[in-house]
Amino acid sequence: MSEEPTGGPFEIVSADHESTTVLTVRGELDLDTIPALSATAFPAADTADGGLVVDLTDVSFLSSSAITVLVRVCDRLPSASRMALVAVNGVVVRPVQLSGIDRVMATFTTVPDAVAHVRSSTRSGEAER
Repeated sequence: MSEEPTGGPFEIVSADHESTTVLTVRGELDLDTIPALSATAFPAADTADGGLVVDLTDVSFLSSSAITVLVRVCDRLPSASRMALVAVNGVVVRPVQLSGIDRVMATFTTVPDAVAHVRSSTRSGEAER
């Protein structure tokens, strides 16, 4: 596991990586930032025909409310699309594992690995969301 992130202002950025939508999140995911996460992630999921990756590498806190939003985001994906998380630090990995969402959506340590998984799963339709 890498070093724990040091915090900082909340930010969420959407980008396209090989036709897969990648949301990069920075800062704390708590009750104060859930509305911003929802406002960006729900529309991104609705149109993520090439899959969705949520990069939580620079997240310094992950609340149970944020986990609920991530599950709801996954539920909004087009039927043939898949979602994956990128999580490397303990403050994110532990809640992901304890909540069990890592059994619902694949979790990776790098964006390229997550994008490759989502793209191959979206094309084949064989993998879980």
